[in-house]
Amino acid sequence: MPSSANASLITLINPSAQASEDFKSLRTKLNYSYKSENMKSFLITSIKSQEGKSVLAANLAISYAQAGKRVLLIDANLRAPMLHKFFHMENHMGLSDLLSGKKHPGNVPITTYVDGLSLLPAGAETGLHATELLASNYLKLALDQFSTEYDMIFVDSSAANKTADSFLLAVHCDGVVLAVKKRTVKQEEVVTFKQNLDDIKGNLVGFVFIDFEK
Repeated sequence: MPSSANASLITLINPSAQASEDFKSLRTKLNYSYKSENMKSFLITSIKSQEGKSVLAANLAISYAQAGKRVLLIDANLRAPMLHKFFHMENHMGLSDLLSGKKHPGNVPITTYVDGLSLLPAGAETGLHATELLASNYLKLALDQFSTEYDMIFVDSSAANKTADSFLLAVHCDGVVLAVKKRTVKQEEVVTFKQNLDDIKGNLVGFVFIDFEK
């Protein structure tokens, strides 16, 4: 682990903290609720930006890795990628290169300094063409292959109220976890999100209420 691990990775820098215990509790709930359905891939999203979804995705992935699972964390927020910064990694190559057909899935994920955890950064080709890239046929093919190589896959996305990106991803993930920051999202916004997700047959498995600043 780097001498100055990102403070957002609480499960790594302080495993005994209450927040770390909360992530373990969430891990346990996911395990027992969906184990029989063999669910592996989870989209972590939010309705608005700055809700804490990236922090949630990263710490949940670390928590699973600490439990001995082979975990892949994917940064599918091609507009404002963040996960590579959490792990002090470069973002020269990643998901966008895979979706554009330039790289094979087996050549892209990077092993992190957390045992059992690999990261697929967003990659260099981000921004204006994000929606087109996420609509690529390569996305399903890549997730299908990753499902044979990892026990759990967590996908971070851009906020749902700005673009269609998270819904494009939801179609190909086994479940969706919605991060909701306290006092920032209205009930009707959550209802609209759920209706939109139902329209594409996305599977909302639960909400995580966030009470920290990230």
